[in-house]
Amino acid sequence: MTNSIRQTFYRASLNTLTYALLFFLFFPIAVTIFVSFNSSGFLLPPQGFTLEWYERAWSMTQFRRGVFVSLMLGIGSALLANALAFPISLALVRHNFRGKAALNVFVMSPLLVPTTIIGLALYVFLMNIGLGGGFVTLLIGHVMMVIPFAVRILTASLSIFDRSLEEAARNAGASLIRSFFSITLPVLKTGFIASMMICFIISWNDFAISIFLASSKWTPLPIQIYSHIQFQYDAVSAAVVSSVIFLSIFAIVVIDRIAGLQKILSQNAGN
Repeated sequence: MTNSIRQTFYRASLNTLTYALLFFLFFPIAVTIFVSFNSSGFLLPPQGFTLEWYERAWSMTQFRRGVFVSLMLGIGSALLANALAFPISLALVRHNFRGKAALNVFVMSPLLVPTTIIGLALYVFLMNIGLGGGFVTLLIGHVMMVIPFAVRILTASLSIFDRSLEEAARNAGASLIRSFFSITLPVLKTGFIASMMICFIISWNDFAISIFLASSKWTPLPIQIYSHIQFQYDAVSAAVVSSVIFLSIFAIVVIDRIAGLQKILSQNAGN
């Protein structure tokens, strides 16, 4: 009886902690969305429903420009990071060579150093070689930040890949390039999609790297929001954040329809 009561207590405590964490995570999001539709903004009680904050937000050039810059950075860093990560993952999974462990540690090293330190170091280095303050500078920083995640995901996908499929294609007369595009790439599609998603999301949300490397012409959305709330106390920033949340939900639905989100998450979790 005592064990039963103890198990019930542990289960109830775990459920309470889980719901408390979920509340802690989602309550700020709910408040932000609520404020974005409140005609009185942050003032309570609410005075009514309005879309004024959304109209004001997206009529401001800096937010539209910030979305464009963040999209360019997210797509560019995801593509470039995966293009660099795939040959590295192939080398780590399929070959044994001197320095393999060192290569793995080097690729993973951005995860071991605080992003603020990386951002400051990149700023000093790139300024000294004449690359400070531009899209290329931001792209270098974002690729460096997301490439460890791409390597880990692609390495996991390659580890469970059946190489006999490639051998069968080669025995049938397919060239190395044709077997890659006809066999390897389609089989690894889920891993690539998962890697692209993770890289894009990390790049889109980055603040610590971008605050050092952004320029007046190339300022990502998180920096634009931060700059706005420093001097303006209104619900415009809440409207911008809520728009991003709605777009994220839409993107998840589209990805689920195209590639199967559950399949992507289950394979990534299994890896």
